[in-house]
Amino acid sequence: MLKKVIFFLIIIALIIPNNYAAIKIYFGKITEIKGTPLVNGKRAKKRKKVYVGDKIVTDSKSSLSIIMKNKTVFVISPDSEVILKKTDRRNGNTEIELKKGSVRSVVAKLKPRDRYSIISAGAVAGVKGTEFIAFSNSEALCVFTDEGVVNILTDNGSVDTRKGEMTQASKGIMPLEPVNFEKDEKLKEMFQTLLSITDFKLPDELEKSKRLPDIIARWNINYANYLADSKKYNEALKSLDYAYLFAKSPDFKAEALYKKSIIKSKFFNDLSSAEKHLLDILVSYKDTIYYEYAVFQIGFIAYEQKDYEKCKEYFNKYKKEFPEGRFNSTVDVILNLIPN
Repeated sequence: MLKKVIFFLIIIALIIPNNYAAIKIYFGKITEIKGTPLVNGKRAKKRKKVYVGDKIVTDSKSSLSIIMKNKTVFVISPDSEVILKKTDRRNGNTEIELKKGSVRSVVAKLKPRDRYSIISAGAVAGVKGTEFIAFSNSEALCVFTDEGVVNILTDNGSVDTRKGEMTQASKGIMPLEPVNFEKDEKLKEMFQTLLSITDFKLPDELEKSKRLPDIIARWNINYANYLADSKKYNEALKSLDYAYLFAKSPDFKAEALYKKSIIKSKFFNDLSSAEKHLLDILVSYKDTIYYEYAVFQIGFIAYEQKDYEKCKEYFNKYKKEFPEGRFNSTVDVILNLIPN
């Protein structure tokens, strides 16, 4: 008899977890569809329910809008991948993972303890009663706040963005100090592009949206120049980090690395870090114009460190690879200054 009871209890223990695993937690309902977005690999349908754990994927011609019970709405733009991580019965504690692409959120008024979060690239955008757009390329997260307040948190710190402000974040980097995008024409253009691809009027802005990572990278490089001119060198380095993370173009990635090397060598006297960035260019970005700059700059750093053999190695490499190079006259002058 005891054996039968034990056997029965074991069977119950095996069955109960499977029953719980089968319970679906309601997340929201699809209200709008364009193109052929997928939910868990199957074509999404209007008015269908979605649940916690569902994975939503859109291609370059599709988008999808979901409304929650508390009237929070979010739109998933083309070329995006989102996982509905969690929510509760009141939608008071909701979490979405943005693997890539962009999500526009209009969050209903939440109670003091409620939290609505978007997680991406090692950063968390925590929201309370607001409208915002989050864009991610899986390496970094960019957030434009249209209403209310969004707190951006990484393991290196956090910032609050308010109406009309933009910030960026990524794992291992302090979020960028918020910038007013309404007063910056390039940022305003980025925001308008994101608005356009999250309101179901897609065709006119699709091509521009594909260039968005490089547009963000270019803005970061220009902003870093401004910060460096303002003697805000740490902020300039941070902006160049985000330029590198967002950029698709090898030219932009190489430019970000090169400018980081200049700031670190010139203003921090961190020659070893500067050289590391330059070596990264030699290895990964040989087809960009910054390859030439990097070969010269490594030789110049070696000369400043009185490593004359290394200096001659890189300057001779420069003269061989760039016989008409822009730094040849400087190379010849420095080579003549090296003691025999």
